[in-house]
Amino acid sequence: GAYAVYTFIAPLLTAAIGFEGAGIGYVLFLWGAAAFVGLFLGGMANDRFGGRRVITAALPVMALALISLSASAHYLSLSQALLPIMIAIGIWGLTGWGFFPAQQVRLIGISGLRAAPVILSLNASFMYLGFSLGALLGSFTLTRGGVADLGWVGGLCVLTSFALFLATHKSDHPRI
Repeated sequence: GAYAVYTFIAPLLTAAIGFEGAGIGYVLFLWGAAAFVGLFLGGMANDRFGGRRVITAALPVMALALISLSASAHYLSLSQALLPIMIAIGIWGLTGWGFFPAQQVRLIGISGLRAAPVILSLNASFMYLGFSLGALLGSFTLTRGGVADLGWVGGLCVLTSFALFLATHKSDHPRI
């Protein structure tokens, strides 16, 4: 879901807040800095609260951040949308990457330490597949809707993944 939006972030920022060129670069820097902090904090939160709690907090908040991008683009003027979109992008970076340490620990818990290298490499492969499918879905969204609709689609994908997590998390049997 996040990559349905990220792939087309430049046209979204241009349409929603009028940013071009260097302005888009600054926004990408904000997203990347938030992702770095999220990765660090997600690991710490995982160690302190456990992966299930981190995932349960991160995914719905990330979905709301993505949805708020579309809501801001659709319902606010360029000047009104600036702050909500910057906040949403920061939260998206924070939660999107804060989720990964907890997901990796969850997968290791399911597969066991002996299979950890295999399960983590499969996770990385599926992440790249997800990036590609997200870009494809974003492209489809642009052909059927508009750039301001990307956040709705991304948020819906993240909410779907959260529902899948909720449906399967009871079957996790840690083997560590």
